[in-house]
Amino acid sequence: MAAVDPSWRFLACRYLRGQLEKLTKELRGVRQNDDIEPVHQARVASRRMRAAFRMFEDCFEDKRLAKWQKRIRALTKGLGAARDKDVQIDFVETFRQTAEGADRRNHPGIKRLLLRLQQARDTLQPEVLKSLEKRGKGDALAEMHGELEKILFTLKSNDVPLQSPAVWARGAEQIHSKKHDLFVYEHTLDDPENQAGHHQMRIAAKRLRYTMEICDLAYDGRLAPFIKSVKTVQTFLGDVHDCDVWVADIDAFMERERLRTVEYFGHQRPFLRLRPGLALLRAEREAHRRRTFTDLVAYWKTLEEEGFWDRLETTLQPPEGVAGKNVPKGQDQRVDATDEKVEQDRTA
Repeated sequence: MAAVDPSWRFLACRYLRGQLEKLTKELRGVRQNDDIEPVHQARVASRRMRAAFRMFEDCFEDKRLAKWQKRIRALTKGLGAARDKDVQIDFVETFRQTAEGADRRNHPGIKRLLLRLQQARDTLQPEVLKSLEKRGKGDALAEMHGELEKILFTLKSNDVPLQSPAVWARGAEQIHSKKHDLFVYEHTLDDPENQAGHHQMRIAAKRLRYTMEICDLAYDGRLAPFIKSVKTVQTFLGDVHDCDVWVADIDAFMERERLRTVEYFGHQRPFLRLRPGLALLRAEREAHRRRTFTDLVAYWKTLEEEGFWDRLETTLQPPEGVAGKNVPKGQDQRVDATDEKVEQDRTA
């Protein structure tokens, strides 16, 4: 492993330890399966850890890091499908309440879709538990926790500061890189039908946000307003993508149900009862996408008009009068408090 600035390594371990503790806590709720929120929070923590692994790959031994990445990647995959179904079920249940107040012809299709989603979610739970068992082989999370604590103890014993010119330089470099990746897809906002481009822009926005969240520990929270705005961009893009997925999924679902009906009855007439509600849901998703995309474009233009990106560049400059200073006494506790406060406002 090449020599790494100790402050940069301090930032890596501080952030990863916080996300690991959150992940471990949420996994208990995932096992119980009494609420959908632990699956979401565990998935978010695992994604943030994967982002940090990429960002701090030179801070750990190659074999150890590869092992951690493999375990967390498997966990993210196992939780992802379950989380997607949870979100879909929650949305359809809410939509059904609205649809039931309208034409009763809409009810059968919505109820059938909800039934199939719930059946699919039930079949996923064993896979979720299986992914947790895979995670447990070799006790990778315990090993990770022990290694992070050992490194942090050594760094603190040597009075290594969390803030340093090297941290600010590398952090700014990482943020600039992710910002560039985001702007590669800016042109897709000129085309409302560029679904693939909007999806890639959403991923780029998420990666920029995660990178800023990691670096914010070394900026005393000064990146928080920029994180919030990028999160808004990500949310708009995520909503647009969700609508695209819904439209495609509804089309596929209708065809599957039609074929199933024909196979069972020999004709498709019973399927015709399902079409009004499913068509209503599809139309709602298409309309919601158009509105959300319009809002996204307007918000993006507002950021540019208000000099958002220029202000970010200014904020990334090393703070005056503190370069080279050691971390003040109590810094670690303050970072913990800041991290907890910001965490309460975040979603994947």
